[in-house]
Amino acid sequence: MRGRDNFDIRPASVDDATTLAELGARLFEQAFGAVNKPEDMRAYLASAFSADIQATELADPERATFIAADFGGQPIGYAMVRRNRTHSGVAGESPGELQRIYVDRSWHGRGVGDALMTRCIEQARAWGCDAFWLGVWQENPRAIAFYERSGFKTVGVATFMVGPDVQHDFVMARPLR
Repeated sequence: MRGRDNFDIRPASVDDATTLAELGARLFEQAFGAVNKPEDMRAYLASAFSADIQATELADPERATFIAADFGGQPIGYAMVRRNRTHSGVAGESPGELQRIYVDRSWHGRGVGDALMTRCIEQARAWGCDAFWLGVWQENPRAIAFYERSGFKTVGVATFMVGPDVQHDFVMARPLR
């Protein structure tokens, strides 16, 4: 899939585990590093973004991951969707979850997030999902506005751990049919 501003989106494979580990850690830290304790950030990144963890997630048939790259081949964002996951407040018999979506700050506002979201919704529909949901940190107004523009509404709350720090997320969902 070609984006409107010199980027492509492609499915990720297990061969992308190292790339995804580096990209995921870099973009998560870019998004949240300044508002978390460095030791909490290090603990979370180590628990979520090793190449082994990414390889396991990429091999999981319940997940699909997409990487956005500029035309020079440099990764600039990614998204991961999984099926057969639900959360209280999410309506639907076969929901899918937007587990992660991150875009390099230098590419914000250039359509990468919209293109990744579209690709994830297409995947969830292809799996037969009838609802789509996600968790978003309550202190992230830019992301919340993006999800609202994408048709999501708040349906609940959840906790998210960054190291030992308990943070609070909104659970947002939208129908797919």
